[in-house]
Amino acid sequence: MIKYIKIKWTIVFLFLYVFNFGQSQKEYKLISKHDKSDFRYKLFKKFKHSIYSEEIRKAFTPKKGKYDVYFFISEELGNSYDGTQKLFHDYLILKTEPKTKIIKDAFQYTIEWTDDPSLDLYRLTENTIHLKNHLNLDLLKMKSQAPYAWIKNENPYLLDGGQLIIE
Repeated sequence: MIKYIKIKWTIVFLFLYVFNFGQSQKEYKLISKHDKSDFRYKLFKKFKHSIYSEEIRKAFTPKKGKYDVYFFISEELGNSYDGTQKLFHDYLILKTEPKTKIIKDAFQYTIEWTDDPSLDLYRLTENTIHLKNHLNLDLLKMKSQAPYAWIKNENPYLLDGGQLIIE
């Protein structure tokens, strides 16, 4: 009987270990880096209103400026609003001081989002972090830009545990 209980608890432990620690971490892979660039803030402001997918994608392309701008994409299989499995693309754009690599600003958005765009737009609030390979995105404290009070009362921060893959 004792041997049966030990085996049972071993199986339970292994299941919990694989479920909690065996999953791969979400990765935001570097797609491009642009020197002497900046964000298209006017397009990000349009997220509070109706914005079309072409403009959303354009918001994630840099313009001329004085920063280094990095563009990342994370791909993840998930459930769509209609219950089907779909490949989702999370766009992340961030800008750094060229010499120090301190992240000055960043935006994150799921490009296949079908609701009000501002509900899924997140912006950096912690601008003292240095850009480095395998940086955990949660450290940037990216906050929802949703204008609705009921969204802001829920956890307003992006907590997806993603890491930046630069190399």
